[in-house]
Amino acid sequence: MPEPTLGQVILTITAAGCFLVSVLISMFKASLRGYVLSFAVAGTVFSSVALVWHAVQRRSWLPLDDNFDAILWIAILTAIVSLYLQRQKMIGRIDWVLSPIVALLLLSAAFFGTVMPHSYTHTLWATLHRVSVFTGPIFLALAAACGVMYLILSARLRNKHSPVDSRFGSLERLEHLNYTAVSIGFALLTVGLITGVVRVVESSTRFGEHWFLNPKIVLSVAAYVLYALVLHSPINPSFRGRRTAILSIAGFVLLLGTLGLVQVIR
Repeated sequence: MPEPTLGQVILTITAAGCFLVSVLISMFKASLRGYVLSFAVAGTVFSSVALVWHAVQRRSWLPLDDNFDAILWIAILTAIVSLYLQRQKMIGRIDWVLSPIVALLLLSAAFFGTVMPHSYTHTLWATLHRVSVFTGPIFLALAAACGVMYLILSARLRNKHSPVDSRFGSLERLEHLNYTAVSIGFALLTVGLITGVVRVVESSTRFGEHWFLNPKIVLSVAAYVLYALVLHSPINPSFRGRRTAILSIAGFVLLLGTLGLVQVIR
């Protein structure tokens, strides 16, 4: 499995820098909206070039072949979702949350791809597991972003002296999009969790008798339970609003921890 070249790593880090510059401009120079989108587009292009370059190097166009390729794929798809939401003006300031997430993913790809590179096995079951595991977090990242925006807007509405930016949208809109994103992400997470557990059980000798205590599995199940609570919020009013937002954020933090453990624990 070829490791990413220096040029691919530089492109990835440059893309991360573009997203960080984009969010900084958005926070402190809102009037330069065109530059915000330009830097975000540039970051998406740079990371896409790195992905294609790495695919050519591997002589395979199948995504998710290794951890550099996999994390890069998540970052690009998340960036595309962020650009679409900004273009359609569905949620104001959503880039304040999604752009740093994309930058973090890009830096993680550059780090894990060079320091701890490893490949993934090519079986139908493993492919189903990878696709669900690496696609679900895109929607759950969006849910976490909506949760952060909900908490910010809710705090500003409670504080009469804090200005409320109309581009944040409404609490109802943020809650609806959060629920929709969690619904899709939860379905994919369910597939990923089931296929992952089966893979672990099949290789129980590798993980030991107490495989169910593996940190990756514990964090995944914990995140799964949190998102299950979010999905039940419509029939349980006590979990709506701020609690749903907090659970969405906490669930995504657990998923990021799981993603990090996947790179460290083989």
